[in-house]
Amino acid sequence: MPELPEVETIRRSLTPLLLGKRVEGLEVYNPGVLIEYSNVTVVTGIIFALRRRGKYLLIDLREGTSRPKHLSTIMVHFRMTGKLLYKDHFEDVAKHTHVRFYLSDTLGEMCYLDFNDVRRFGKVWLLPPGGESMDPGFAGLGPEPLSAEWTAADFLAQIKHHPRSTVKSLLLNQEVVAGIGNIYCDEALFRAGIHPARQNETLSEEEVLNLQQAVREVIAEGIGHRGTSFSDYVDGLGNRGNFQLELRVFQQEGKACSVCGTEIEKIRVSGRGTHFCPRCQPRLIDKERLAR
Repeated sequence: MPELPEVETIRRSLTPLLLGKRVEGLEVYNPGVLIEYSNVTVVTGIIFALRRRGKYLLIDLREGTSRPKHLSTIMVHFRMTGKLLYKDHFEDVAKHTHVRFYLSDTLGEMCYLDFNDVRRFGKVWLLPPGGESMDPGFAGLGPEPLSAEWTAADFLAQIKHHPRSTVKSLLLNQEVVAGIGNIYCDEALFRAGIHPARQNETLSEEEVLNLQQAVREVIAEGIGHRGTSFSDYVDGLGNRGNFQLELRVFQQEGKACSVCGTEIEKIRVSGRGTHFCPRCQPRLIDKERLAR
């Protein structure tokens, strides 16, 4: 957390505020959060793009409007509790703020972008142009779940390549498909009617295709509801998302399933807390149906 829908919401909330602003410099309060590749020294420039890849947010800087050379990229991974918060006026640095970027607009008015993280697992990179590919986690990302690159053939091939893996473990593997985390994984498996601890080799082709569609649906709906907010996630202006109101199984243990009324259960799969409906997502399968 944040997962793809939350990072995309942060990107969308910050884009109109940051485009055209000039990064004047930064102040680091926790050096362990900041990573520099290739001794990047250029940390000033005009923001001309905000991009997202998986759970990473990238902010691109150039020399100026008349000099479009790409100078550097600021990359952020939020991990569990990271936030990137825009301030249009000066405020004292909050507790757990690890990096502050100083920005100015075309009139010279100052504003600020703070990276805040209670758990300190998040990271901020200062990169040369294209330098995100030097980070192993970024370089290994699989296709985006809403992109045309994530084809049915690709997903079926990954299922067959990891036959003994649980289906939940596969969906959480960022090299298989980028951006899915615990929330949207559990929700997609529920919609597809697949038990999260089933091994991939037990899935029929129909189930795999239904699961792929379910992933796309929950990711798109998560973006549409501006992400899922429990205790930490907010967008770039500090606003909460609303997808928590739409959740059917995640953190719903003990409640009645919205489809069949059975009590939602919580177990651990691949080391992660996992929520499912034992009736809608049976662990045991019809082997004769699978053989067909």
